Amino acid sequence: MKIKANFLRENRGFLIFLFFISWLFILKNQLRVSYSWKSFTFHSDAPFWFFFQAVFIFSWVSFVKKRVNNNATLQVSLFKKYLLFFSASLLSYLVLANVLGLLISLIFDTYSRNFGSLYLLIYKNLSSVVDFMIFGSFSLVYLYFKENKQFQKKLNEYEISKVKSEVIQLRTQLNPHFLFNNLNVLDYLIEEDKNKASAFLNHFSELYRYSLVNSDKETVSLQDELYFSEGYFELMKVKYDGYYFLKVDEEVKRLKAALPPFCIQVLVENAITHNRGSSEKPIYIKIKVIEDGIKIINNKIAFNHKIKGNGVALKNMMKQFKLLTKKPIIIKENAEYFEVKVPLINLNL
Repeated sequence: MKIKANFLRENRGFLIFLFFISWLFILKNQLRVSYSWKSFTFHSDAPFWFFFQAVFIFSWVSFVKKRVNNNATLQVSLFKKYLLFFSASLLSYLVLANVLGLLISLIFDTYSRNFGSLYLLIYKNLSSVVDFMIFGSFSLVYLYFKENKQFQKKLNEYEISKVKSEVIQLRTQLNPHFLFNNLNVLDYLIEEDKNKASAFLNHFSELYRYSLVNSDKETVSLQDELYFSEGYFELMKVKYDGYYFLKVDEEVKRLKAALPPFCIQVLVENAITHNRGSSEKPIYIKIKVIEDGIKIINNKIAFNHKIKGNGVALKNMMKQFKLLTKKPIIIKENAEYFEVKVPLINLNL
């Protein structure tokens, strides 16, 4: 009973369509045999019998299709498979219709009226073939549409799963990047100033705990990312106080938006790593609001010897935005400034 209820619920739209078509066919047939409005007669029960036949054909086609699909040894193209569905359903339907018709005729003693001549047998079977060609074709088209919809759903789920997997993989590459860069700073401070090294380590442990919690998230709030990035910059000030400055506009702090974790921190880190700040010529890192996002911009002061880097963090960040938002980050660079425009996710949260 539960299976029947599920069948009716899953296919109610198509069943309503079959009911509507049944009425149209009966109405057309009655109009065809009528010569005037006076001779027109319409039996209200006729569409229901026609509808039951249509539902039976649909159920039978669904059953045969399921049985054929369960045959794991069958390796044919989709077109040939549906041709097989239709042919097997038609032949088995004709056999079933004749057997049932024969049993009913024998029970109600109407054999001669239904099977009394070759003409009646041919007429009955041709009529069944026509009915099946109509409703069987509708059924196959509907089942193909349904199967294709399910396939697209699975494909979308696979693509989403694949994107999530790629994002997580990229995120796991950023986490060690953050760890190793800060361990290098800690190593330097241990040599220079043990008190600063101790303060640095305490602050760093708090931030690293945050990075571990958020490393498996697709997105974080802009406020959380700013908190993390500003905390990271405070770590850098322990070593580079007065050499680098970070300014976040108040408009940015008021935005309700989301973005991939670590992306602002990576850009702040990039500005510090690739520019030689000093007390006379400091590096100014600014975060401002732009249309549909924010921009992180810093002035450039090149090192005497260019620092080698493979740019993994920045490349990973670009891939994350491509996977999550379909909107790229935009990088602009000249001799004086380095600028990155970052699109925000769910800007109107």
